[in-house]
Amino acid sequence: MKQIFRSKIFYLIIFLVILGVVLIFNNDEEPTEKLTADEFFTTLADGKVTFIEVEQRKSVIEISGRLAGYEKDQYFVASVPNNETSLDRMNNAAEEQEIEKMEFTPYIETSGWVSLFTATTPFMIISFLFLGLLLFRIIIKR
Repeated sequence: MKQIFRSKIFYLIIFLVILGVVLIFNNDEEPTEKLTADEFFTTLADGKVTFIEVEQRKSVIEISGRLAGYEKDQYFVASVPNNETSLDRMNNAAEEQEIEKMEFTPYIETSGWVSLFTATTPFMIISFLFLGLLLFRIIIKR
């Protein structure tokens, strides 16, 4: 009876670890539409954009927002070059069209150590769980 119970716990733990990894790496928030820089500026100048969220990266500006007629969970994504011309063009069009809401997120670069730690942590956890389960199986057999 103990062997059956322990083997079910083993498979349950394996299942939960796999489920956790899948849920962590699963991203359901796919953009409804990907716009090029020209398409974005055209729709912005036409007044079809109602909301903009701007996030600066090193060489590009990633813009996500909502077009007129979009539902609450639908949005677009566009990338434009991070230069003065693009910023001026976006600001002028946004002022002319009176966009309801604009959010700007400044660029914050994470350190290499943090990136390394967050990338390797899931693998270390899985390795420790596997090692623990292996040692648990060896101890039970004795």
